Amino acid sequence: MAYQFAGFLVPTSQDIVSTAALPDDALRRAITSPFVGIGVRLPSLIGKAPPASQVNALAEEIGIAGAPSWLFIAYDTWGCIDSVYAVGVRDGIAFGPFDDSNVQTVEATFLQAMARIGVDPENALRFKPFERGFWAPQA
Repeated sequence: MAYQFAGFLVPTSQDIVSTAALPDDALRRAITSPFVGIGVRLPSLIGKAPPASQVNALAEEIGIAGAPSWLFIAYDTWGCIDSVYAVGVRDGIAFGPFDDSNVQTVEATFLQAMARIGVDPENALRFKPFERGFWAPQA
């Protein structure tokens, strides 16, 4: 079964997300492994590759832009990684966009994007926030 994700991953121990500024369909979750931080799932951006300027504006609006490192990633998989689109900041320096759906290179591009926020290849390929149920509505 296919899995899709679009949203922000932010390795920070500070709660920097302005909940009031989140889009209506957004889901915010604490991440505890493989880093301590925040995740924001944005269903309205699944399957899309918004320009870096739009991603940066959204990061600013919801408070993520204040973190030293963050990643916006749109990710699709059907058993193996089918496509990845990533934009972000690492230690205050912008990177991306990375946009790849080539079967020969897409996994390496995904691993490169995840490495920018400190996630090693083993943990990237078994990333807890991409497991089914992590983003399910909570009571």
